[in-house]
Amino acid sequence: MEATWRLYDPGPLTGAENMCLDEVLLEERGLGRGADTLRFLQFKPACVLVGFHQCLGEELRLGYCREQGIDVNRRVTGGGGLLFDEPQLGWELVCSKDFFNAGIPDKALYGRLCAPVVKALRRLGLNAAFRGRNDIEVNGRKICGTGGTDSGPAFMFQGTILTDFDVETMLKCLKVPLEKLKDKEIASVRQRVTCLKEELGSLPPLAEVKEAVAEAFAGDFGIRFVPGGLTAGEEAMLAERLPWFRSDAWIDGVRPDWERTGAVSAMRKTPFGLVRVTLQANLPRQRLKSVFITGDFLAYPGRALNDLESILAGRRLDAEELSGAVEAFFAEGRIAIPDMGPQDIVKPLRQALEKLEAARFGLPADMLGRVSTVCGSFAEVRKARPGALLLPYCAKLRECEFRYRKDCAECGACSVGEAWRMGREAGLETSCIVNFEDLMAEIASLKAKGTPAFIGLCCQPFLSKPGDDFARAGLPGILADIESSTCYDLGKSEEAHLGTFEGKTELDLGLLEAVLAAALGEAKP
Repeated sequence: MEATWRLYDPGPLTGAENMCLDEVLLEERGLGRGADTLRFLQFKPACVLVGFHQCLGEELRLGYCREQGIDVNRRVTGGGGLLFDEPQLGWELVCSKDFFNAGIPDKALYGRLCAPVVKALRRLGLNAAFRGRNDIEVNGRKICGTGGTDSGPAFMFQGTILTDFDVETMLKCLKVPLEKLKDKEIASVRQRVTCLKEELGSLPPLAEVKEAVAEAFAGDFGIRFVPGGLTAGEEAMLAERLPWFRSDAWIDGVRPDWERTGAVSAMRKTPFGLVRVTLQANLPRQRLKSVFITGDFLAYPGRALNDLESILAGRRLDAEELSGAVEAFFAEGRIAIPDMGPQDIVKPLRQALEKLEAARFGLPADMLGRVSTVCGSFAEVRKARPGALLLPYCAKLRECEFRYRKDCAECGACSVGEAWRMGREAGLETSCIVNFEDLMAEIASLKAKGTPAFIGLCCQPFLSKPGDDFARAGLPGILADIESSTCYDLGKSEEAHLGTFEGKTELDLGLLEAVLAAALGEAKP
């Protein structure tokens, strides 16, 4: 016997309206009201959406979005950032878990729910297939990402079919995490995604795409769709909650307060998502003031991370105690993150705690979050006694004859010359790095010469990229963030990797001075 579902297609809406509808439809279904529903989503104006657990400042270039009139909002589901411009088509299922005999959604259910969309894309002429945990690809390139959340006995599962995608604008809106590119050994985001127009040579009418998707879901799951609008209860809830989804409190609701408190952060990349743990600590009392666990993963139930953060806040800055609390939270079944476990949070938590120890050696609290270590803690690198300073070539003047050379004339015309002087006076072997391969070769050379550790300056996006490469190189180091406009901000990371970036950044000499003092000076009591 066919089940009857609602087919809801409200047409283009704003980001706030679409996100509010997600919550309304899901909550009403979780309360046993409303109806099992297939909804299509379109946005006008274009909107950048971050996942429920993501921080706007960490994920988006907000200045560019404002300049281009691109809306910004937050999903009620997890996952990563996405530019949803006007041609794109979203789809989502909101239904009782009993319909699919599902508890916590997992990889197997994701594959089952994506199968109809794969079938619909094949009907349109594409070589589509389900990939990994929750993506749909065409010839190895992503064309549809998915995610979900739940509310009691109901859940939502949604996806976005890229139709006529503006990759350039997406790259300028999103701070694309570099670690996501590394696993797939590709040079740029352009090689990762595709769209209907590119694959088919022209864009089919959206009505045709919607029809193919609805028919595939109906055939696979024995559903009869009946077009319909909102119930009176859903209309009332939408009117009541829409102001909240338009508010800064919702849109910017995950905000580690970096500037005021000097938070520290560490990130772990897994095959299933990025996890970033940000800590705010009361250093004199050695207590954790607050913790923010963010990233592009999916967590169930939706508020579980908030509960975990509350449990950790106020505890001692003790790695074993905090790690044990995370592990117990998972063991008690209070959170489920498909394909991930407690260690995916514990590891970056411990890394962030290690950053805090630099305060013991005199590094100011407001600088702690801008310093990372590789192949050892700050104390371990300090004990090894760094013998080299590595500087980025991109801080040299564009017209300088030394721009793409490893040395520097110390002419004083740019921040590299002053940093070079500071390194020389500290007795460090100083050199400029001109590309990524040069960096790996330089570290190998230092290690071969017996240099025990190094200090390097680089930008924050770069810090997230080469962790595995540093680990393989095996030389302990302290990395300080230059905190300036970089190749990554300008969408020129590939040029920087090759050593052909023509822009110019600035080194934070005050931070370098503080790091040198903390790493090479006398220990504080």
